[in-house]
Amino acid sequence: MTLIETLEASTLAEHLRRSRWTYPLVNAGHVAGIAMLFGAVVPMAVVSLRDARAGSALIRTLRPFAVAGLILAVLCGSLLFIAQAGDYVGNGWFQAKLLLIALALVNAGWHLRDRELSALAGLASILLWSGALIAGRMIGYS
Repeated sequence: MTLIETLEASTLAEHLRRSRWTYPLVNAGHVAGIAMLFGAVVPMAVVSLRDARAGSALIRTLRPFAVAGLILAVLCGSLLFIAQAGDYVGNGWFQAKLLLIALALVNAGWHLRDRELSALAGLASILLWSGALIAGRMIGYS
């Protein structure tokens, strides 16, 4: 049995597929995490496009919300993944989403290392997270 088959055959995955409430609640948690992440990232990026030093207090305030949103989205997204792992693994939109998220996280790491957001990094952040959001939404249509 492959890892993907093992994940899909797990008791948790079976519960997610069969439960009237669990899968929708996990899905809502995923959406809430994305909303929190995106709702924090966009203002931080916009501030960085104007003047990161002037907006550093806002960036420091919003960063924990972005991290919390990311954690919630990843945890809930992982549960959604195991329920249909075989379908997701071969999906081009899912692969694009993961690539864009990885690039966005590299970009975020660069922000943290430099302690300031540059305009270029802010623009990259908006584009990468928006792309991941669109790719994720397209999964349902493929």
